[in-house]
Amino acid sequence: MSELSEILSLLEAERDRYVLEVIDLERRLSLVRKQITTLEALISGYALEEQMYQPQRRISDSSSSTAVLLNSQDEIVNSQHEIEEDDIEEDSQTASQLVDSTAPAEKEPDISDIPKLTIARKPGTLPLLEEFQDYSIQNAILILMRRRPELHFHVDAIVRDLYGDQLTSSQLKTAKTNVSKMLSTGVQMGLWYRVFRALGVYTLHYEKGVTTKSIGK
Repeated sequence: MSELSEILSLLEAERDRYVLEVIDLERRLSLVRKQITTLEALISGYALEEQMYQPQRRISDSSSSTAVLLNSQDEIVNSQHEIEEDDIEEDSQTASQLVDSTAPAEKEPDISDIPKLTIARKPGTLPLLEEFQDYSIQNAILILMRRRPELHFHVDAIVRDLYGDQLTSSQLKTAKTNVSKMLSTGVQMGLWYRVFRALGVYTLHYEKGVTTKSIGK
């Protein structure tokens, strides 16, 4: 089952890479379109000005035209700067959206309603990682799922996230047994849902046609 978790991680990483490439291509396309629009406006203005003037011009007219050309060049430079600034701002907004949809949430979920243990664990009990030690296994699973409510969690991944990856074979077997029992109990209580056609996979929210309906709700 650990191989499935590795394959899932690789697929998610590949998807994120393509999303970033799409964002970069859209940014480049937007920049090119803006530059074309700016250049077309300048061409139109110069064509109209050319029609208004006679072929022969005075020296003073030439000086004026030179000044206009210099001003126009400044306009082009300023327009390009504005385009780049707008483009950077758009990239920042898009990157923020990407982080929200594909990366782990930076803001911790509200777990104030999840109670901590009121009694000490029995001696010899396999300890959870430090951040979960004050909670029961079931409540630790709930905290884990609230952090990434859109994900489907495999039991092996939950074991690794709650106990770490330094367990012996015997400890790993014990941890998986404990977590599996709590996952089944949580489904019956309506805390989370079992995913169809995926052995040992659970998710926080009900999805029609994807998860089973809970007994508790």
